[in-house]
Amino acid sequence: MKIFMNVRIYCVALLCLLATTGELLAQQSADSFSLHTAIDRTLAHYPTLKAKAATVKAGQANLTDVKHNWYPNLKLHEQLDLGTDNSIYGSYFTLGMIPSTSGGIREENTSQAMSGNIAMAEMQWEIYNFGAYRTQKDAATSALRVNTADMANEANQLTAAVIQDYLELLRLKELRRIQQDNISRTAEIQRAVNAIVKHGLKPGVDSAIAAAELSRARLNLIDVNSQYNRVRIEIANFTGMDTASVIPDTVNEEKLLSLLNEYLPAKQQMADSLGSHPLLQYYNAQYLNQLANEQITKKSNLPKVSLMAAGWMRGSSGEYNDYFNKNLWSGMGYSRSNYLLGLGITYNLTDIKHTRERVAVQQYKAEAAQAEMETARTRLQQALEQAQSDMMISEQRLEEIPSQLNAARAAATQKTALYKAGLTNIIEVTNALFLLNRAETDLVQARDTAWKALFRAAYAGNSIQQLLPELN
Repeated sequence: MKIFMNVRIYCVALLCLLATTGELLAQQSADSFSLHTAIDRTLAHYPTLKAKAATVKAGQANLTDVKHNWYPNLKLHEQLDLGTDNSIYGSYFTLGMIPSTSGGIREENTSQAMSGNIAMAEMQWEIYNFGAYRTQKDAATSALRVNTADMANEANQLTAAVIQDYLELLRLKELRRIQQDNISRTAEIQRAVNAIVKHGLKPGVDSAIAAAELSRARLNLIDVNSQYNRVRIEIANFTGMDTASVIPDTVNEEKLLSLLNEYLPAKQQMADSLGSHPLLQYYNAQYLNQLANEQITKKSNLPKVSLMAAGWMRGSSGEYNDYFNKNLWSGMGYSRSNYLLGLGITYNLTDIKHTRERVAVQQYKAEAAQAEMETARTRLQQALEQAQSDMMISEQRLEEIPSQLNAARAAATQKTALYKAGLTNIIEVTNALFLLNRAETDLVQARDTAWKALFRAAYAGNSIQQLLPELN
């Protein structure tokens, strides 16, 4: 019996330990949803980035294919034929669809069938085309750079989008806490008002006003919860995680002012790094790709030097002396063989004007790509300057808001005490609570504005990867 009791105690202790461990792990799971986690999961999960990566692989395969364009064409062919052999002398264009009957056995037409076969090997090798192969390779390399830059830009854009959503989630989390505190304060005031009205010390309208304020506070919380869930779902789509139970990490709040001070003087340094911004790199790659395609177009009309070679063997059931062998199988062997070598040069003179027109089209496309790059540079510069300005204003607001918050807390405490003592009315109390709620909200909004301005400046100045390691 004693052993049984010891086993029961051990099992209960083990269950308690497992429950405690489970709670700790759950808390760690919730607390582990940091900004770094959100970014890493997005870059690993989001389908758009996977599509861009597949496009890069396609560009690499295309580059390999273009490198092999200089390979010669070598064709092997064998055919067995049965038909008539009636031909007259003269020349014509085959146009690729008229069967060839070579030679002639007799003067008059005949329906006598004969058999034959032919085996051939043909090679055509464009050995020199005045740099066309090189321009094709350069264009394929340039297209691969476009795909690679597009993927890098997409990753950067996704990072910025996740950061904005994460900061919004932090803002709404703090607003939820503020509204819950406001509900608690308003509910406490309502209980006090109800007690005072019950004893006839205040008119009944005070209870109605307190109830209305409490209802308004609850409605505010519902609105904030709605916004919170919308942003949470967006982050879930980005990361592929179930964000219903995760809690955004607020551990970096204490670093805000120091980061603002650190990145405000770095305006010129951030502006200097604009040239390596992924967005500008993408537009620059597009511009260079249009220039490469322009070179391909220019080279396409230059002469092409080709080495040609062919060898073939033929057999026939007919002979030169007007003889048709009735044994058609006799035409299945080979009785004649030939070879042909040639060096040819091809130049399409009539395509010169079309080539110039196509070159002009590519030049306009290159100009358009360059203009888009300059437009993006201007917008990034403007975004950087605006973010820097917002950072300066946010720093000033963060220094001033604590005074507002302390005054509002003191006013709310005093007005509540005065009301309970019968020295003020419910309107004064609700006004004081409203001022406190607004001061708390202003602090959250000021922090949110500062964080978002900081990251907007980091995005525009291409320094997000330098800023992120400074955050936990």
